[in-house]
Amino acid sequence: MNNGSMFLTSGLNTILTESLTHCRHILFLYISISNKNAIRNSFLEMSHDDEKLIYVTDEQISPTSDLPPNIKLTILSSLNMEDLKEFQGKMRIIIDDAAMHDKVEELIALNNKNTILCMFDLSKLGPEKVRKLVSCHDRLILNTPDLTILSGNTLKKSDIADVTVERFVKDYLDIVVLSLIASKPMCGMDILETIHKNFNVLLSPGTIYPLLHKLKKKRLLECECGIKKKVYRPAKGSEEDIRTILDKHRQTNELINGFIKSMNIEADPK
Repeated sequence: MNNGSMFLTSGLNTILTESLTHCRHILFLYISISNKNAIRNSFLEMSHDDEKLIYVTDEQISPTSDLPPNIKLTILSSLNMEDLKEFQGKMRIIIDDAAMHDKVEELIALNNKNTILCMFDLSKLGPEKVRKLVSCHDRLILNTPDLTILSGNTLKKSDIADVTVERFVKDYLDIVVLSLIASKPMCGMDILETIHKNFNVLLSPGTIYPLLHKLKKKRLLECECGIKKKVYRPAKGSEEDIRTILDKHRQTNELINGFIKSMNIEADPK
């Protein structure tokens, strides 16, 4: 695991811990399976002795699965979600399957006093599904390669999936592009399609190509010209510089978020 991945995993644990202090129902949208497993395990390890741990998934869970040791976990399939109504006492519930998105709102309504983490692969959800999921959770953690976006303490039915995410993507487009290309070589159209697929934000080629040229001029990227397209990748020797840029971006976000929280601004009662 490289230093960037270690930083990201640590940052996710911090975000999850802080989120659970203020919220009961958390929506985690991810692309990286490793980050999904890391936040799942942290969520389970933060449980209290009086909480029953429930894991709702249709994935095959084997005894050798990467789960925390000494965790007593009840595993349910999506077909048996109705069994949650029969459990008594406090529960800590994980919903881990995008196919169950349509049952989440009812589940949260039935378990309003329990702690619930819904983990969905962002690539399997369309914009309408994202909007619906956002509206019934207290907090959204949006995790893409080398970039994590955290919503405020309370989600409203305002369109964070439309307005806030679009603003983040456009304001920090260089960070998003560097993150994507650090993950794998991509051409300009690949970048546009990936951003649209994951954020529901439409960008024009006239926005992305000048930025790619600028990053190439800074010797952060280099490109290989094919027959029909240019493929961009980190320039030789620029990997550490890119990682530093991404780390500084994360640290700055944490500093600003910490300052805003320290102001203790009361929420609009409306």
